[in-house]
Amino acid sequence: MSNRLLIFLLASVLQAADWEGYRSGPFEIWTEASEKEARQLLVRLEQVRHLLGVYLGKNDPVSVWPLRVLIRKNQPAAAWILGRDAMISALTANTPPSASWMRQTVTMLLEANARRMPPDWEAGLISFLSTLEATGPRIKLGAPPADAARNLAWARVHWLATNPEYGSRFRVLLNNLQQGADEDVAFRNSIAMTRQQLDQAAGAHLANPAIEAVWISGRPLAERDFVARPLDTTAAMAAMADLTGNVKILPAGTREAMEIAGLAAARAGRKAEALDLLRQAIAQQSASPRVHLEYGKLLDQPDAKRNAFVEAAKRNAQWPEPYLELAKLETAPARVAHYLKEAALRAPRQCQIWVQYAQALTEADQLSEASKAWFSAELAAADSAEREQVRQARLRFIEQRAAREEELKRLQAEERQRELDRLRTEAMNRIREAEAKANRSAPPRDPNQKIEPWWEDKQPAVKLRGRLEKVDCLPRGQARLSLRSQEGKWIPLLIADPSQVVILGGGEASLRCGVQKPAPVVHVEYRLRADPKLATAGDVASLEFQ
Repeated sequence: MSNRLLIFLLASVLQAADWEGYRSGPFEIWTEASEKEARQLLVRLEQVRHLLGVYLGKNDPVSVWPLRVLIRKNQPAAAWILGRDAMISALTANTPPSASWMRQTVTMLLEANARRMPPDWEAGLISFLSTLEATGPRIKLGAPPADAARNLAWARVHWLATNPEYGSRFRVLLNNLQQGADEDVAFRNSIAMTRQQLDQAAGAHLANPAIEAVWISGRPLAERDFVARPLDTTAAMAAMADLTGNVKILPAGTREAMEIAGLAAARAGRKAEALDLLRQAIAQQSASPRVHLEYGKLLDQPDAKRNAFVEAAKRNAQWPEPYLELAKLETAPARVAHYLKEAALRAPRQCQIWVQYAQALTEADQLSEASKAWFSAELAAADSAEREQVRQARLRFIEQRAAREEELKRLQAEERQRELDRLRTEAMNRIREAEAKANRSAPPRDPNQKIEPWWEDKQPAVKLRGRLEKVDCLPRGQARLSLRSQEGKWIPLLIADPSQVVILGGGEASLRCGVQKPAPVVHVEYRLRADPKLATAGDVASLEFQ
């Protein structure tokens, strides 16, 4: 039989089939077979999601992508792959899901909802949940796996989760492990055991040939809770094309056909072909996040790329990839960090994203936030080798941070000094301009007239550094300043004529009436002149805010 005839027959079968869809949470079950089988599978998957949420302390575990399962008659099962708008897999009608398929399903849920835990704990939890069965609200929990997954990691989880004495403590233990706690500390704080004691108990449990599953109450669900909806045949065909990569089963010229063919051309590096196909799909209102993302990667203009990546982010708010691409378009470290933060929050287990985020924060001199990001990167490490590598990088950052903070303090101090020098120069220039103006308007001096000194300052100015605690506003623009010296002495001073006082670093606006909160540090020069009526000790000549 020729390939063309086979494709024609497959398309005919797909078009003739009546497809129905069921949905709950992130799961979509599309079936051309028994609706009872679809409902039973959805109950099982939802109870797995529910119990994982109980263990992780999450009310409603999420998925980055919708999880779409196709139940086909007389067709082989297929593992999960990322399609245009969902994770997609296939199961054979009247055949239960395989152990590996269930483990892959649990793994996707764990990846989307848990922080990193030690690999053996994650493996044990995945194996344990993958054998879960459900009949409505009743869960059959802990059936031993039939393959190599029945090991010490599985036995630890089984012993704790099915043991009434440790059921609630098990959840505390998993929470401690997700927070990066040392295992021995996590064990003592939750189950009051050491790792050695736990392994001894789990080893004895594993050796027991009579290990059985237990029945517990799960989420209150019934098969009849899920409402069937008819599916468009083209949508079902497109899902199959996503799985197989065979776009020829789709009618030519449809949006779905161009999406799948365009993504395939992009993967193969056929840029011109991919651009043309993806552009046509977008013109036909493509809702696929991947189509918009891959289209943006192929564009040359930064603004056009940015718009495409923003569209991809809108169409899947949980997907980190658009934010990683947006970060690549930025040059300012703060903007790079902004997008990397969005990506990291959507991928808490991706160590390298946290590392990039920490590095961008360091370049942006946001050192406190960078320190937190380095800690999150260490928690997200997949194994002990990667964790040690990140820990060493974090220790180098801590050393560099101290030097950088000192450098920033020095630069800030230099900037403040430059500003004070500028204000002082401006004040002196104003005084010189006033003197020059007065000299220009004065009558010519008689050359025969003897110049007598009109004023002699016999009292040099007194310098004081302290805190300005209160300003009393007086008539005619005068002000009484109440200062407390560094020695704690109370000194009242008078500003008799504000126009004759040089104020630096704050301006007259800083001299607000009343108690000063907080009291600023000031440097004052004044001349001793007691005024019994106003109770002041001298007249202010200059005032500089520090």
